[in-house]
Amino acid sequence: MQYKMVLQDLPKLSKQTVYDLFKATRPLSLTLALYSTTIGMVIAYHDGYLFGASYLWLDLLKILLVTVAGLFVQTGANLINDYFECEYKYRPQSMKKYRFLGKKRTVFDIIIFLIGMACFGATGLIGLILLVLTSKELFVVGILGIIGSYAYTGEPIVYKKRGLGTLLSFVLMGPLMVYGAYVVFSESFSWSPIILSLPVSLLIPALMLSNELRDFDRDKQLGIKTMTVRLGFLFGRNLYVGLLLSCYILVIIFVVLSYLPIYSLFVFATVPLALNSYQLIALNQKSLVPETNKLHLTFGLILILTILL
Repeated sequence: MQYKMVLQDLPKLSKQTVYDLFKATRPLSLTLALYSTTIGMVIAYHDGYLFGASYLWLDLLKILLVTVAGLFVQTGANLINDYFECEYKYRPQSMKKYRFLGKKRTVFDIIIFLIGMACFGATGLIGLILLVLTSKELFVVGILGIIGSYAYTGEPIVYKKRGLGTLLSFVLMGPLMVYGAYVVFSESFSWSPIILSLPVSLLIPALMLSNELRDFDRDKQLGIKTMTVRLGFLFGRNLYVGLLLSCYILVIIFVVLSYLPIYSLFVFATVPLALNSYQLIALNQKSLVPETNKLHLTFGLILILTILL
């Protein structure tokens, strides 16, 4: 690649380009990482590992590092996803291109990729700091998280096109991230963060499915073999509904078993959002993604607050 020519084009970046860059990070979706890390830390607090015998400043530092690492790794995943799927997106592709990683790419695409990789690098650096401060178990969690985040749409793995996007997004952004945040403070294994986070974690694959349902026709045309394309729109819709129902059923079970306080039943205030999301599958698929994100935001916030109580 002719790096000097690319550098000459950098000053030409407009306000629209900066906005496109911001849009590529998908800031609204970053609540997935924010909630998963927060739930892990809240459960650690509930189990007596946070703000206990250790220094207050150390716990506050860990909270900051865990939160920033989670946001960085998801931002990296979003940018890498945008890079590898940019040819299908809203940006015009007639601009001047350069050879980069074996393909012709615009300056904007190259910047997207480099910033995405920088985000993974920052996540790794924070992970090393946390390794020094806490448990060595965090190394495996961090490596799996970074590789999995890249491989969602990153070549050569691209597990989204293998129909594994929904499943692995649940594992990586749900139980794995929650447990990673928890173990920073507990420094020991426990099933409690994985189990208690399930009602919120199951909304992550639901959000991924909302993307697949929205893009079903486009993905089928382009040969992108997502789970919904492979198994059919009806299967994707039924799985989406099943995930939403499971979130509420699990809350009831956990309250009955005293795993969660009775206040957690306030999550049923979000049922109208869930019903609206279901209706949008057939009526207006474009609104399905933000509506599902809104459900995750509200449901997750209520559950986090009730665990704190």
